[in-house]
Amino acid sequence: MAFDREDTLKKAEKLLRQGRLDGAIAEYLRVVEDQPRDWNTANTLGDLYVRAGQSEKAVAQYARVAEHLVSDGFYPKAAALYKKILKIAPDDEPAQLQLADLSARQGLLADAKSYLTTVGNRRRARGDARGAAEIVVRLGTLDPADFDARLAAARVVEESGDTDGAASRYRQLYDDLLEKGREPEALNALGHAVRLNPADRDGRAILARGALAAGDIDTARRYLDRDTAGDDPTLLVALVDIELRSDHLDAARELLPKLLAINRDLRHDIVELGWALGESNPSAAFVCVDAAVDSSLAVPDFDDAAGILQEFATRLPGQIPALLKLVEVCVDGGLEATMYEAQAQLADAYLSAGQAAEARVIAEDLVAREPWEQAHIERFRRALVMLRVPEPDSVIAERLSGHSPFMATDPFSDAMPPDTQLFETAPPEPEIAEPEPEAAPPQSFEAPPLHEEMHEPVEALPTRPRGAMEIDLTSALGELEGASATPVPAPPAPRGNLDEVFRDFRNEVSRQGGADRSAQHLTLGRTYLEMGMFDEAVKSLKTAARSPRQRFEAGVLLGRLYQERGDMTHAIEWLERAAEVPAPDAEEGRALLYDLGCMLETVGECARALAVFLELQADAGEYRDVAARADRLARVQTGG
Repeated sequence: MAFDREDTLKKAEKLLRQGRLDGAIAEYLRVVEDQPRDWNTANTLGDLYVRAGQSEKAVAQYARVAEHLVSDGFYPKAAALYKKILKIAPDDEPAQLQLADLSARQGLLADAKSYLTTVGNRRRARGDARGAAEIVVRLGTLDPADFDARLAAARVVEESGDTDGAASRYRQLYDDLLEKGREPEALNALGHAVRLNPADRDGRAILARGALAAGDIDTARRYLDRDTAGDDPTLLVALVDIELRSDHLDAARELLPKLLAINRDLRHDIVELGWALGESNPSAAFVCVDAAVDSSLAVPDFDDAAGILQEFATRLPGQIPALLKLVEVCVDGGLEATMYEAQAQLADAYLSAGQAAEARVIAEDLVAREPWEQAHIERFRRALVMLRVPEPDSVIAERLSGHSPFMATDPFSDAMPPDTQLFETAPPEPEIAEPEPEAAPPQSFEAPPLHEEMHEPVEALPTRPRGAMEIDLTSALGELEGASATPVPAPPAPRGNLDEVFRDFRNEVSRQGGADRSAQHLTLGRTYLEMGMFDEAVKSLKTAARSPRQRFEAGVLLGRLYQERGDMTHAIEWLERAAEVPAPDAEEGRALLYDLGCMLETVGECARALAVFLELQADAGEYRDVAARADRLARVQTGG
């Protein structure tokens, strides 16, 4: 017989009105069993269980109905049933957890946190640590904006042994905190992530950069290594910085060539790092400079390499390894004037370090080359005193007089002719080539023959193709080797004995070895200018400018040449180089600064021009129109 729902409900209602509660419950139960999805009747049955004092059955009935409502998406109705359960059983955890979940789904995060917090406190009170930890994790996943809860959840996951899960939570926290601009907290979370997952290379790199930016070298050292840096030039530079500051010089020395092989331009950054380390750790600074120099030598660019080492020697005087390297570079690159300066510095460094034997060798070489330089003689004397040589002044006098010969070592000259050439009683008559008519020097050229100023040949000049306008430079300059125009001097008379031969030979070597080659190049550059040979003049003047003694005049000439050719960039560069050394007199120095300021103003470098004119005004007062120019440039700078 079919079940009659309406008749059963009427019967249950009649029994309920008669106060027969148990009978009514039985009838309602029959309806619910026949139609489980009749939620109204099921809810009424739960209410009857409550009135009948059957709490457990009421809770079960409400829970069954609420579960079905949740599955159908009726969250508010389900939440209402769970709240009925809590009225019956306030400590019912399943109902509280369900309410927390339903509240979160509806966006009621405060209610959800309240339910979960209640459950967590109850579990901790009864000693259920694992259960309390579960609630902490749920609270951490509830609200993405609650970073404290998320951090606590990550700690709990870590404590449970799930390092991968905890690392993932910390990493996500880093991303979200960084997005909110909370960088310190973000880096702290990332630190935990990397600690749990050391293979997180990107995370290690981020932490290393952050520590370096904060000046925390020790922290950066923990995260940055060769693998983390990879081929990232920025990280490699940072790693080199860390290694050097940690005094791991060998590790830095190994890294630097690889870094500069990736990007040679980074040598400038490496050199700057060296300057930063110079005062506190000269050895670390030289590691940087040495690597940058090797990079320049590989090109090769001897001028750049020597320039770096010269600046190092200026910033950190007396560093023997750097000076040795500078001498080596100068020899290999043919930088004579620079090498002699480096030798003098090296001799002084040896003396300061107590290495008298090495200092003596260099001092003897310097005195042989420039016996008139008092500084060289003083170095020689100090070395002899340190070596406890008896009567050092007598030894010096004996050397200078020629009774105890010593000779300069010239790495730039070819080997001397065989000794037998020194003992010939009469040298062979030199052959004189007939001058070609078209090679005659210009009539207007009145410069003295260079052989009167130079006593040994300079390096061969670049050859020029012969043509109708060819100029015989040999005839014009008069044979740099010393061969003069007619008449030809007679050969020297035969020497009477070997002592005379050696004495004359020593005098000649001393005279030639003391010649300033940079001055020769300066003279040669002027001659080229008079003959209109621009490229050759530039080359000779640049060589002369390597010597501080000739840098002012050579730099001024180069600046004028480039200015005439419209190359203002190089013109300014050479005038600035000339300004780096003392001028021959105050007037020439002021004229140089004035021209430099005018050039800078012409090319639109107003700030630099103003600085030059202000410097000149402070030194020379009312010099030319400096005051007016400075005033005008100042108004330009201030927008007036």
